[in-house]
Amino acid sequence: MNVQPAKDKTTVVHYVTKHLRQAILNGTFEEGERLIQEDWAKLLNVSRMPIREALGQLQSEGLVQIIPHKGAVVTPITKEDIEEIYSLRASLEGLAAERSLPFLTKTDKEELGEILQQMEALQLTDETNELYIQLNERFHKLVRKGCPWTRLLKAVENLGISPIAPSLLADYYSETQREHRFIYEAVKRNDPAELKAAIEYHIVRTKNNLIAYMEGLKAPEGT
Repeated sequence: MNVQPAKDKTTVVHYVTKHLRQAILNGTFEEGERLIQEDWAKLLNVSRMPIREALGQLQSEGLVQIIPHKGAVVTPITKEDIEEIYSLRASLEGLAAERSLPFLTKTDKEELGEILQQMEALQLTDETNELYIQLNERFHKLVRKGCPWTRLLKAVENLGISPIAPSLLADYYSETQREHRFIYEAVKRNDPAELKAAIEYHIVRTKNNLIAYMEGLKAPEGT
């Protein structure tokens, strides 16, 4: 591989991040394997600086761990990880949203609508991906903020929202935004059962698309 990326710094970092992410998700690396900066800088025909920045992004996505005096160690997310995390999230976050709804204020609902409008107006690109992740996290957190069950909220927050999903599922962006709209409309109608169902559907659909994406990376070329 001797591809010359664009000269713009941001574009180069995204280029490197994309290639390293795919190499981790398609099984090129095994868990615990070191990711050598010098080797990848040479392979991707870039300096070490964008490699370091890409590793920082991948660490935030949970795909590598930066260990002092050792460097970047691969911590891949497997199909089984996605299946477990998103199945639990669908059930727990759906329940948290259902319990939260009676306690959401008019101000909460207005803020939720504003966040949704920002998400719908956003053109998802490498440059806007981080902003979208932040808006998505705020949207989901606001929906469940009124839940009085603190243990349930803690369980949902410990599972988190995988930041790799927007990076991998850009082709499903319109579908994702329709689902966010359904969630918001259920909040506006004060319908807890509809809200719970909308949350569960949204998370399960994301899970299935992530698994399909990962399996596609591992499929032999031409299949």
